[in-house]
Amino acid sequence: MKPVVVKQYLCDALFRLMEKKDFHSITVNELVKVAGVCRASFYRNFLSIENIVDEFYKNCFTEIFQLNCMYENNIQTAVRNIFSAIKLKRKELSLLHRQGLLDGMEKYVFNGTIKQINEFDVLNNRYQPHFFAGASYALIKAWIEFDFEESEDEITDIFFNSLKGYLTLKF
Repeated sequence: MKPVVVKQYLCDALFRLMEKKDFHSITVNELVKVAGVCRASFYRNFLSIENIVDEFYKNCFTEIFQLNCMYENNIQTAVRNIFSAIKLKRKELSLLHRQGLLDGMEKYVFNGTIKQINEFDVLNNRYQPHFFAGASYALIKAWIEFDFEESEDEITDIFFNSLKGYLTLKF
């Protein structure tokens, strides 16, 4: 079996197990049984069960930011599409929230946001990308914690209303 397939099987199995039990009580034996792979396959791909969560975040947010690059004429659309893509992962992100594992997504949201901002080149100083990346992560985390109460349009409006006064873009 290809490593990509094994990783996906293990990730899917982990989420199925987290629906029933606490993340920290899940064993490698349980995980490989549910995934239908052998222990050797697990250890060829991951050092620990925590690495599966990290892999999920890496794949999820790398894809989200790659598919939704911002340009001067599409910034609001790109941001809304990012929120829509995040909401498509609602089940997984809600499970991770209930398990106390949302902090693992910070580096991927932060780095993806920094990359977008640096490519867009719209800020006034070298500290602003870090400020906005941290704020973006905090907003996404809160949206997940509030169970995606707001629609993608509403959270996009909240995002841009929070930026007023910091940028001279037309939203």
